[in-house]
Order: sequence, then C-alpha cells, then structure tokens
Amino acid sequence: MISAPAKIETNIVDLCTPLLLHPDEMVQRQAALVLMTTLGTRVFTLLRRRLSDSDARIQCEAKQALRSLERHSGQPVDYRPFRGIHIECLGVFRVYISNHELFPQDWAQTNSSRAGARKVQSVLAYLMHCGNRGASPEELLAVVWENNGNHSALARTLSALRRTIERLGGVELAESALLYTGDRYILSPAVYTSDVHMFIQSIRVAEETENEHDLATAVPMYRNACALYSGNYMATVGITADDVDERRTDLLNGFLNALERQAEHAWREGDDERCITLCRTGLKFDPSDEHLTLWLLRCLARQRRNHEIVRAYFRYLRSSGVSPDDDDDPVVRWMHAYR
Repeated sequence: MISAPAKIETNIVDLCTPLLLHPDEMVQRQAALVLMTTLGTRVFTLLRRRLSDSDARIQCEAKQALRSLERHSGQPVDYRPFRGIHIECLGVFRVYISNHELFPQDWAQTNSSRAGARKVQSVLAYLMHCGNRGASPEELLAVVWENNGNHSALARTLSALRRTIERLGGVELAESALLYTGDRYILSPAVYTSDVHMFIQSIRVAEETENEHDLATAVPMYRNACALYSGNYMATVGITADDVDERRTDLLNGFLNALERQAEHAWREGDDERCITLCRTGLKFDPSDEHLTLWLLRCLARQRRNHEIVRAYFRYLRSSGVSPDDDDDPVVRWMHAYR
C-alpha cells in the first residue's frame, strides 16, 4: 500500500516529466525548478526507480528526464537504476532500499524480534550520521535508548535492520552495508547516498563559484542548494546526541547563508519581493538571524512598509533576546538610524 504523500509525489513527477522533455528550454527549466522546490533530492530517487521499470518507454522517459534535470539543476546524476540505500534526513526521515521506499509497515514486517520500528530507524540514522568512524554499542545505547536499553535490545534492533536491508536489497547488500569491526558498528558509506551529502556539495560549489567569479553567477547554485533543504537535520528521528545537534546547526547555518546571499543579490537587482520572500523563508527556521532580518528591513523600508518594519523588528528582538538599547547589535543600529 502506497501512502498518500508518496502518491502525491508520484503524481508530481508524472505531471512534470513531460515538461522536462519539452523542446522549449524555458519550460524544462521551470519544471526542474518546480521538482527541486517541491521534492528536493527525492526527485532523483523517484526517477531512478523508473529506470528499472518493465516498460521500456518509461525507462527511456526517466533517463531523458534525469538528463534534463541534471542540466537545469546543476546536480550530478547517477543514470544507473537505483540500487543500494538512499537516506533523506533533511526534514522528514526517509529511507530507500533498492527500488523500494520504506514505510512503517515495511519496518514492521521484520519486527518479529520485538525491536521497535522507531529504534531500527534511529539506529540506521545515527550510523549514517557517524559515517566511516561508526559507533560503539555503548554510543548507540546512549544515543538511541538514552542509556535505558541493554545489549540484547541493541542486538535485536541491529538484526531487524539487517533483515530489512536483506529482504529489500538482497544478502550481498546487507552484508556490505552493515559492518562490525570488533568494537564498532558501521553503515558503509560506499553503499548509500544521502540528501545531506548532496546539500553540502551544492553549498561548496556555490561558495567556490562566488569566490572565483561573482555573486550573480553563484545565485542559481545557491538556489539549487536551498531546494535540497527540506527541513532541519534529523528533526523527526528519536536520537539525542550533541554531535547531531552540532551538525543540525551547521547545516541550518549553511542554508541560511545561502538564502542571505540570494537576498543580497535580489536587493541589488531591485527585486524587493524576491528578497522579502527569501528572508521570510529563512526567518521561519531562525527568527533571530540578523543578516536576513537586515535585508528584510531594507526591502520593507524601500517600499515604505512601516508597519511591517515595526513587526519584523520586534519579532527579531523577542527571538534574539537583544535589548532595543543595544547599539552593538546591527539590527538595533539600523532601526535607530531609520527612525
């Protein structure tokens, strides 16, 4: 049974695929923007799953759509049918194994060991977070069970995870994915991809482009990077760890900075509405961000929207805890100068 959100995503891809194949480059570009904005990295997985469809026509359309998406999004694309594991942990936590997206009932099918489905997902998520260094049994018990579990519970959970991978991806994938070195468990980075890695790579390319060229050249790359950010890192996963919180903060800062770079460009171009939209998008995640607040205030001032300026300013003061008398704060200084 396919969930309602999955059906919606499939419908979006069905609607946009003919547009990606349209002879007009502008139509292709708009379709790519819609897909990247609404689905983020999931669109690549959804299209790659069609590469193994029994219908040759669907395979061909999927490959052509991926080529168009790669050209207009700037994201590198793997044209092989989807194999291995793909993990999305920006926003809603999603896992794809081979050609199958895991839903709650899929975790439950291998849950005869009494290992909770949420615990299986959390162990997988933390092992992905740890990368090559892996995690010791003690670390996993601390992070996933908050030190209230035991080694038997961990063993059951790892066994359920291995069976899930094996059932959907085969014995070879399960054996190569989940490793034990004698003192640490590792989810091999060689067998999975993630939206986080794509986001980090996209931010790096955008920043390098701005340093080597200029902001205008880098803006489309910043825009594509932001389309990959569907929400905060591991926000829906039940794990408690300082290093996860630090990674979440770092990724959010990268997203906010990418929005700020686009907002500055929109301001320079006189596109106030675009600048305002970008600022408000970021301020939903962090209303205390001073850089986005400043660009928002400048745009509102240029349009003489004084009531909105006051609301934006006091929202910043409440969220940041800054005193309206603190002249060391750049937002407060701007407001004093504006008045």
